[in-house]
Amino acid sequence: MEKQPSRYALLQQNSALEQKVQYLETLIEVYHISKFEENLYRLKLNIRSGVRQLSSEFLAMEHDPQNAERVRDLIDYMRQVISELEQFTYHDRADS
Repeated sequence: MEKQPSRYALLQQNSALEQKVQYLETLIEVYHISKFEENLYRLKLNIRSGVRQLSSEFLAMEHDPQNAERVRDLIDYMRQVISELEQFTYHDRADS
């Protein structure tokens, strides 16, 4: 008769596997969080450098009413992007 693992041995193996699964799930979650933080940081840098570049270009140009209109268009666009981003801020319905 073949030796079958005892119930106790199977429970131990199951417990060890559950711990490994939990560990891997934690690693995956941490990876996604750190990747999100990295992408968010890069996005902030790109926005900041883009705004600085535009600012210096606008300052270097002569006064032109069209520049003011372009800046207003950019502000409107940024407001639209901000409202799109706000959908990812989850408010508790009790706070509303």
